[in-house]
Amino acid sequence: MEQLTYVMQDKPELLAQTYRAPAVTAYNRLEARPRAHDFTRSLRAEVRDALWMLTRQWQFGEFAGEDAASPVDVRLLTNRLTIDRVRIGSGAGLGYDDTVPLEARVEAETVTFTYALRVQAAQYFLRLHSQTLRTKYLPRYRAAFPLPLAAEADYRGQVDGLNLYVATRRSMFDGGRAVALIADHTFASAVTIDVADAAALQGYTTAFAAWMARQYVQPLSGAAPAWDPSRLSYAVSVAAPTNAAADAQIVLAAPRYPGGHLDWSSFEVDPQAAAITVADSAHAVPAPVQEVISFMPVPASFKGMPSPRFWEMEDREVNFGALEAQTTDQLLLVFAELALVYGNDWFVVPYTLPANSLCNILGLVVTDAFGERTVIGAADAGDANAWQRWSLFNLSNVGGGGAYTQQFLLPPAVGPMLGSDPLERVQLARDDVASIVWAVEEVIPDATGAGINGNDAADKSGVLAAPIANSPVSIRYLLGTTVPENWIPFLPARRPGSAQDIAFQRAAMPQMGVPPRDVIRAKGVLLNEPPLPWFINEEEVSYSGTALTRSYQRARWYDGRTYLWIGRRRETGRGVGSSNLRFDQIEPTTPAG
Repeated sequence: MEQLTYVMQDKPELLAQTYRAPAVTAYNRLEARPRAHDFTRSLRAEVRDALWMLTRQWQFGEFAGEDAASPVDVRLLTNRLTIDRVRIGSGAGLGYDDTVPLEARVEAETVTFTYALRVQAAQYFLRLHSQTLRTKYLPRYRAAFPLPLAAEADYRGQVDGLNLYVATRRSMFDGGRAVALIADHTFASAVTIDVADAAALQGYTTAFAAWMARQYVQPLSGAAPAWDPSRLSYAVSVAAPTNAAADAQIVLAAPRYPGGHLDWSSFEVDPQAAAITVADSAHAVPAPVQEVISFMPVPASFKGMPSPRFWEMEDREVNFGALEAQTTDQLLLVFAELALVYGNDWFVVPYTLPANSLCNILGLVVTDAFGERTVIGAADAGDANAWQRWSLFNLSNVGGGGAYTQQFLLPPAVGPMLGSDPLERVQLARDDVASIVWAVEEVIPDATGAGINGNDAADKSGVLAAPIANSPVSIRYLLGTTVPENWIPFLPARRPGSAQDIAFQRAAMPQMGVPPRDVIRAKGVLLNEPPLPWFINEEEVSYSGTALTRSYQRARWYDGRTYLWIGRRRETGRGVGSSNLRFDQIEPTTPAG
């Protein structure tokens, strides 16, 4: 005591310093520091002192009472609706069932008969014939369905397509024309068929038409196109009747589907939408289904979750400690907290929901081990949560207004798909120097049915003016420069009927030469399909650019069948571009030779 008094008198400034209050720090996870190479004894978790075990339980918080019981029974009341109708684009309502994936029904476009497909169809049709009838009717098919003639200039830059045309133009016929006449029931009038061969050829044509229908998913008869050329995306709406009369429906709209995977997040509830009607009188309206199901809940488990007991060793398949989350990564932080802190507090209630369903949970009652029953409501139910409404897998409303339906959508969407190499690819990029948007055809369709490099196939030889021979002047006036043929322009223009709304209108570049020939025309389907005048909304082509891809898609459905169709994808582009397009230029005179 005397020594302490002496210190205080000698250094009185110590009394003015701030000291931290003593605290007890506890850790829920201990990391070992091994000092040996053999861990056999350490892994045994030997217990030699019961008091030590009690202190370990206290250290890990196992003595903290939660006054909770384990659930032993769950009763679930659900109301399930079935999507039975679809509106593609701006067309009329059509009946729909889940025998065909929704992506295939929405994205499918008419498969055009390229030269390779015409030859392939003709060869398959001939393989259906016997050897005798093949030899007999092949000359008649060539005369009735000749392959379209083409000039060598039509295959400029298409080496494989030109080789295929030269090799088959005299030995094969147009299989696409044969398919069209079979569908119109005019095949027999176009080809002279002997009476003795009529039955056999009838079987061949039937099998041929079935093969073509089975090979590709085509748009439904009378269906409008789903691709919106002004928004560069698909537009589709589906509906589920809430009663057997279908006079009340829940309409789900996906007006900006970019292609790829049509999942539940692509749809929004449209409370103001008109009901989708189906003109087919044979269409059966599915009635709503209410189910009362009892389950026994089981604890949730996942890889890397903390072990609930001290002597259990955790697997090393997942390392949650390696998560690199910033302060703004709320979703990742919530995921880590749920996995590490509340990982053993979750229970799984299995419920099998058929695809193509819209389900609403009407009631959830949990019975615990003490016999008490608890009614669990939706997380965002009640007016008290209206100001901070948030929930998982909930469908929002168009425009964010109105009451939410609290229903879960399980669309008939495919899982993994196989995609071909692009048949066509177009890059839309802004050119601020020229005040224009360019649609660059990077990949164009070839006569063989594949895609080829559009830059290599483009004609880059066009010039505005020929060299001047023996000119005494040193400069000349140049009206404008040119760009490669695969650069198609879109000019900013006012929309019809609007004084301020700007859109990009499809235009064309002239074919430069002496004399000028014609305008440059696009070679792909993406830029030739929309009718003129064609306007693209200004917001669809941002400064990051937009890329459009057209390719074959193949998917296997849950009943084992495979579907093949041509679909489109919209992705982010590669930014702005520069075409070096200039007008009113003064350049030095280029001497001839």
